[in-house]
Amino acid sequence: DEPILKMSDEEKREIVYKAYENLKIRFEKFKKPNGEKTYPAKTCRDLAVAYPDYESGNYWIDPNDGDIRDAILVFCDLKKRATCVVPSPAKSAKLSYTGREQEIWLSDLEKGMKINYKADSNQLGFLQLLSAQATQNVTFHCKKTVAYFDKQKNNHRKGIKLMTWNDNELTPKGTQRLRYDVLEDGCESRSETWSKAVISYTTQKAQRLPFVDIAVRDFGERDQEFMVELGPVCFF
Repeated sequence: DEPILKMSDEEKREIVYKAYENLKIRFEKFKKPNGEKTYPAKTCRDLAVAYPDYESGNYWIDPNDGDIRDAILVFCDLKKRATCVVPSPAKSAKLSYTGREQEIWLSDLEKGMKINYKADSNQLGFLQLLSAQATQNVTFHCKKTVAYFDKQKNNHRKGIKLMTWNDNELTPKGTQRLRYDVLEDGCESRSETWSKAVISYTTQKAQRLPFVDIAVRDFGERDQEFMVELGPVCFF
């Protein structure tokens, strides 16, 4: 206490003022979390409302609004007010399969792909509850492998399947609610050179996304190869 007693009134006022300013900053961040790791927002939508001048980028969010230690780093598309969670890994290796089954899931292939996301299931669950819509794209890289439409057979029977978060299977010609869309299909001719198909799914049932597995239904022939690339899942 003795050093404080030796301070002038002006020095004491300066210390009190600095403490007040720090407290005010902390309170503002608590009232309007700014997306830093120590002050995560609940969703990117909340961040966009609180800070309309912020630019899109990576921010910390805490959908379950609990301990900030389980906050997750996401990409915020602040123009669309979308919270986008990145898959891990986002891309498979080049794959092929010679079995006789009608379909093979990536998770069952020896060198396949176990799809995870940079968020635990608890945080994803709260994010789904807080969202009115979700969307995700998949890019299917193909070599002599059908992704959506088979031009030779004039049908979709060998189009890939997508497994949703709540265990529904999406197909090219499923029911209206369990059908994905194709934005680009360079795989329909089964070319011997690499091409790609871009597949998209948007739903008002946010609990259906993200995707957790993908099944290929065109394989077994010589020189057939494929590779899968997952886009982020975005919640609105």
